[in-house]
Amino acid sequence: MPNISVTASSHPKYKDITVISAKGFIDTTTAPDFEQTFQRVLSEKKFNLIVDLKDVNYISSAGWGIFIAELKRIRSQKGNLFLVSMSPEVTDAFELLEFHTILKSFPDVNEAVQKGFGKTAEAKAAEKPRKGRGKVQAPTAQVFSGPPAENAPEPTPVVLKIKRRGLFEKLIRPWEWFSL
Repeated sequence: MPNISVTASSHPKYKDITVISAKGFIDTTTAPDFEQTFQRVLSEKKFNLIVDLKDVNYISSAGWGIFIAELKRIRSQKGNLFLVSMSPEVTDAFELLEFHTILKSFPDVNEAVQKGFGKTAEAKAAEKPRKGRGKVQAPTAQVFSGPPAENAPEPTPVVLKIKRRGLFEKLIRPWEWFSL
């Protein structure tokens, strides 16, 4: 008998957010049970997800893989996935594997709803589409060559794209796993 129970339900206030709650541990033997519920939610086209891990005391690589494998699909559907209420043991693994660079976590469901999805009583009224909404651009920095001379035209900014090293790039360089 697997040592996991998984439930999925709509958030009581925001029906476009689904909360998946797990109890037990997620490893190679229980990950298929968790993944079944996770995939069912995605097949119902529910892409705003909060995974409540308050009753999970261990997640193996098989469990972490479920979240990471579907993250691109979720975000391509204009959704997101947030983890909440992780125990100290689960948080340690989350940070050691550097998943905090690609997945956000929050202390509880309410904070994920507010800070992750930006939902508040005021925000709900302002959810109507506005001009200018669209793709998020990569962070940029503007560099100027110095103060403008008197009567000189405005300096032309040079835009530098800031590249963040991704998880994949770190995984293929094992000699950097233990560097500070």
